[in-house]
Amino acid sequence: MKKYIFCPLFILMSFIAKSQEVGSSEFNVADRIAIDDVIDAYGFYWDSNQLDQFLSLFTDDAIGVIYNNETKVTYNIKSEKQIKSDKERMNYFIQEGMQRRHMMANTILLKFTKDEASLLKYMTLLTTNQKTKTEFVTPILYRFKLKKVDGIWKISFREIIVDKPLDKPLEISSNKKKKSRKGMLLPTRSYKKLNKDKMDYKKGIN
Repeated sequence: MKKYIFCPLFILMSFIAKSQEVGSSEFNVADRIAIDDVIDAYGFYWDSNQLDQFLSLFTDDAIGVIYNNETKVTYNIKSEKQIKSDKERMNYFIQEGMQRRHMMANTILLKFTKDEASLLKYMTLLTTNQKTKTEFVTPILYRFKLKKVDGIWKISFREIIVDKPLDKPLEISSNKKKKSRKGMLLPTRSYKKLNKDKMDYKKGIN
């Protein structure tokens, strides 16, 4: 069995150390509510299989980051190949009767100006299989960056940090890869292996 090493505390503290003062009231309330709406819609649109609406939450040049086998992988969220991969992934969940729920939780702002924002967001991922059994998949830490485009807040950057390896890998059309600090791993099991083991395959992540 492959050993995974994960050290989210150091990463989390490094982000928080750069954040604006907690409790500060020096921000636009309407913008803050709009940003919350975008992040909440992120989970809702994916879980309800509304890919077009999901993608509308991102800027055209939005960048994604995941970690795979100690390697940092970056990719264009709205590239043609990535959209195709997301569509296939979503169709798989539908065909297998897998209902995901992104349960959004704690938020901390790292930066907030009139047209840019960045934040950390905790999320718990649940999966219900064939409407019979709900399973806890993993806690996830998201790092989002947002920009205001024509008066609308959109996600320009998304980083996914999982607390434990997942048994369904993300299909990523990467731009570049570079060796990363240890931790923040996504699973490496192949689709063939997963298809042979339906019981273990009944989990997933966006």
